[in-house]
Amino acid sequence: MATAAVIAASIALVPGPASAAAHPHTATTPHTATPPPLDGAGSAAFRTFTSPADKSYRVQKPATTSSTHSLSTGKTIYAITETCTTDTGTGTQSAPFCDLQDAVNAAAPGDTIMVSATVNANSQNSYSTESVTVKTSGISIIGTTNHPTVEAGTTVAGKPALILDGVSNVTISHLGLQSYSAPMAVEIIGSSQIALDSDQISANYGSGIAIDGASSGIAVTRTYVNPSYPSSLNPAITVASGASTITVAGDLFAASGIIATGVNGLNVTGNTIQRGCHSAVDIEGVSSAVAIENNLLEDGNQNTDLMVGGYKSQCSNAGAGWAPDVTVSAGSSAATTADFNDFYIDGSNATVPYNWAGTAYPTLATFQAAQTQAAHDTIDTVKALPVGNGQEGGVDYALQPGSAAINSANPNAFGALSSDYFGGSPLTDRGAVKYLSTNPGMALALTAKNTSAYGISLTANVTSKPVEQDLYIYWGDGSPTGVQIFYGNAPMTVTLPHTYPKLGTYTITAAVSDRSGNTVANSVQVSMVGSEYTAYGPKRLLDTRDGTGAPKAKVQPYGAARVQIVGNGGIPTGVTAAVLNVTVTDTAAGGHITAYGEGGRLPTTSNVNYAAGQTVPNLVTVPVGSDGYVDLYNGGWGPVDLVADITGYFTQSPSSGYIPVAPTRLIDTRDGTGTAKGQIGAYASFPVQISGAAPGLPGGITAVALNVTATRPRSGGHLTVYPDGGSTPTTSAVNFTAGQTVANAVIVPVGSDGKIRVLNGAWMPTDVVVDVVGFYSTSNRGAFMPIAPERLLDTRDASWKYGPLTGRGYIDMPITQRFDLTAFVLNTTVTDTTDQGHLTVSPDPNSLAAYQGGTAIWPTPPNVSTLNWLRGQTVPNLVQATPGGGGIIDYWNMSDGKLDLIVDAFGYYQND
Repeated sequence: MATAAVIAASIALVPGPASAAAHPHTATTPHTATPPPLDGAGSAAFRTFTSPADKSYRVQKPATTSSTHSLSTGKTIYAITETCTTDTGTGTQSAPFCDLQDAVNAAAPGDTIMVSATVNANSQNSYSTESVTVKTSGISIIGTTNHPTVEAGTTVAGKPALILDGVSNVTISHLGLQSYSAPMAVEIIGSSQIALDSDQISANYGSGIAIDGASSGIAVTRTYVNPSYPSSLNPAITVASGASTITVAGDLFAASGIIATGVNGLNVTGNTIQRGCHSAVDIEGVSSAVAIENNLLEDGNQNTDLMVGGYKSQCSNAGAGWAPDVTVSAGSSAATTADFNDFYIDGSNATVPYNWAGTAYPTLATFQAAQTQAAHDTIDTVKALPVGNGQEGGVDYALQPGSAAINSANPNAFGALSSDYFGGSPLTDRGAVKYLSTNPGMALALTAKNTSAYGISLTANVTSKPVEQDLYIYWGDGSPTGVQIFYGNAPMTVTLPHTYPKLGTYTITAAVSDRSGNTVANSVQVSMVGSEYTAYGPKRLLDTRDGTGAPKAKVQPYGAARVQIVGNGGIPTGVTAAVLNVTVTDTAAGGHITAYGEGGRLPTTSNVNYAAGQTVPNLVTVPVGSDGYVDLYNGGWGPVDLVADITGYFTQSPSSGYIPVAPTRLIDTRDGTGTAKGQIGAYASFPVQISGAAPGLPGGITAVALNVTATRPRSGGHLTVYPDGGSTPTTSAVNFTAGQTVANAVIVPVGSDGKIRVLNGAWMPTDVVVDVVGFYSTSNRGAFMPIAPERLLDTRDASWKYGPLTGRGYIDMPITQRFDLTAFVLNTTVTDTTDQGHLTVSPDPNSLAAYQGGTAIWPTPPNVSTLNWLRGQTVPNLVQATPGGGGIIDYWNMSDGKLDLIVDAFGYYQND
């Protein structure tokens, strides 16, 4: 937590010198300091989030309808991958289907289905849990974002994610397709002219794609396939006997390969296959017109293959063997061509390159000598590398300088593509991914830092050759993409600010593209530092008199009572601060109570001051320790009983933001303001209208910040404040004795009817006064930022040259010059009082320049009170104070006698 004088970057918070009314208003100059990072138990710390350059990864270009088989002559239907209990979408862009199957059912030949992904609470792409069957020909299904995913999960276990059944001229592009406990993730049955392009396919306990024997004209291009656990049994692609004209080109296969039996026409061209226990390419039965060219074939290895059965020792232990890289049966060998393939042999994971017509050839040279094949095949001594944290990072695909695969592909190979897996062209290298010869060291590192409650600063560090580039920033909140065009160098740094619309965790993705078709990206997850309010209770968490929440015993001098917040009555984890009404009673000597987050340092400030025999309440907003507890320290010379009632808490999740209003009197039973004139009877209650009761109080308020005063009570007792329509709680907001005037700050949930209720818990009548200072609402921003408690003002201190605050005078305190800081959580205490009266805290209408220039007008204090006292009393009260337009707060002594004033700061509210 920062000190109050240096709350946040460029925040000017000035404890003094402020000027008393008895003193001329002289120049008051705030100081600005660069703060240390926020730290401490229970605080919302400013944090730094990083994703280094080695986490950057290549980006696959989205598909477009121009590259699809379908004619795209029909309408466009929109869908999102999101699991819905009831799909109410109509397929328009503003109301998309949220079950892809509904979009498919609505499509006619020539239609295009554009699929996007919603963003979940962790700012990750969501997915639909379904198994989609396509029975309409001539359609295209295209993902418009980062591979929106269809997952045949537990509710449809045993089914593929996608089934193409008896259709023709269908394109499936840029989708994620995942299945669990199914024989395959994608099943193609009796279909023709099918294009699977730029997809990501995975399956647990099954193969990736299964093509039946009645299918023809199937192209699987630029697609990542990972058949997952156990890879020893699961090939990436299976082709059944009878299938014809199959193209497998530009694909990445993880710990797997292709098995084709009795196929008529098969091109396996330009793939990077990191094989598993089976061969990378296995041609069985009697197959014809088979071409195996331009592939990079790699032994599975423990560095990148994390699947059981994926590399030699695992396969051997599982009894699955360790097959040759390429297997061609005797019945298929005469009609199969193999050439321009590059083999990388991984030490102990090495195997023979070819088993041809039943003969295993131990080396490439022996195979070339025995067969009229593989004349241009090579053994690579330079290993390709996995890059970054993208899904493709499980395959060694990035060619390195000196690799035999570079610039050695056959451009005339059957099925050869013009661009690589990521869309880069021209493609002259073997394998699925071209060598980045124009920019081989291209990388992107990201660093993000909290700058405010809702804001971050993102620094993108680009390593590149000095070429023109575009940097795209996707903030993860649906806001427009930021684009920076620059001429790169190594390194190039770009820093951009961003403010999020609501609290939460977001994933920022940045991508940098040069003019050669190279694009790398990186992602970093950030969390907002502010906290919003959740109304709760009121509920009693601690009462040392009866053993509620702690042992039944008084809190000893210089001891502390522990108050459990997190996990108490359903209060969730992640609570950063709690709003408690703390009451000290049964006091034997004078002293004070200090509230702080357990595990943090004991502040030098106080929250409740008391004298012997007094019962004193005060509202506190206190950080919660990392263990979920708050400590209440007894700084007195005698033992005391403590009571703590919770009325709400703050978390770093979207909830209710705080909006200050001009301090306004809502209720005064002495003159009939807002209610019937006359004292409230014993154990009687009355409603208080909140929504619409004063300027700036709308509907939809979840909680309201008040100052509640009991005055002229005829007996001792307490006031309870709670939401209208709810049950009466056993808590208290204000405690009083006969004849005493006592005020206390209250933050209370508002009932669904826009009202609260005040109960007189005494056996005789009393007058009640209610003043409003602000409210909480889910439709507004205004996050709480706790700080290390700090004393801003103490007129008793020698450094305060003006002496006590005189009667009917005021102190003007400049506290900030930032307009995004809307209110400050302060504790005000009056002491050494020479006459009875009350304190009013209000925004000052003057500018700072007016005070500095001697032109400030004398403000008019509002008809509200913050705390009340009798002569000789020391009285504290919390106030959520709003600074005026000049960033100044006024403290008015509404009595005829002088007094000393103490102001402590505990946090502030910020709307940016």
